[in-house]
Amino acid sequence: MRSINRILPEPQILADRGVRWLANFIASGNSRPDGSKYGHIDIRRDLNSMSLHKCFYCETKLIGLQKEVDHFIEVSVDKTLAFNWDNLYLSCVNCNKKLDAEKIPIDQVLDPCKNSDAEIEEHLTFVDEIITSRNDSPIGLQTIRKYRLDTETLELKRTKQTKLFYKTLVEILKKQQAENRNDLTLEEMEIINHFKKLDQPYSLMFKILISKL
Repeated sequence: MRSINRILPEPQILADRGVRWLANFIASGNSRPDGSKYGHIDIRRDLNSMSLHKCFYCETKLIGLQKEVDHFIEVSVDKTLAFNWDNLYLSCVNCNKKLDAEKIPIDQVLDPCKNSDAEIEEHLTFVDEIITSRNDSPIGLQTIRKYRLDTETLELKRTKQTKLFYKTLVEILKKQQAENRNDLTLEEMEIINHFKKLDQPYSLMFKILISKL
């Protein structure tokens, strides 16, 4: 999870139709709003842009993968936020199967659109590809539990990326040895630091891993 700046204004489709969509949803008596509306292609496009094509929660790169629009504050808690732009987040399939508010309330977890990177790192860390709460942080633990950030599927995806990272690192070290030098070149540093850039998958994991190295 990394901090996300919601820099884009409300999509025009929401500005034009959001009030009507909400009124119809409330009047219907349904427990869930129409996913084709809050998941409109224009809404997905702008959420994609803000998150750099990553899940807001786990940082899985979603290019070519199924994308879902999640209500950060669940509709079961507040129906009036069903079409609220600030309450719509981009999620992978795994994270959108989150635990509901009755099990873990939203005020007990991190919010990528409100918490800074520094605040997120106060509560979450990684041991290799395994996500864990920092210093047994209750908020970190509840965030992991709510969004299922420790599933086998996610750990396998993070493992695949760490293997790529270490393969890259070994190649750099071999080149160092061949050239009989101890220092990294600027180009080599850039290659290593590329893994922790915001547009890369699991950038928080690599930020922590590289800082340890």
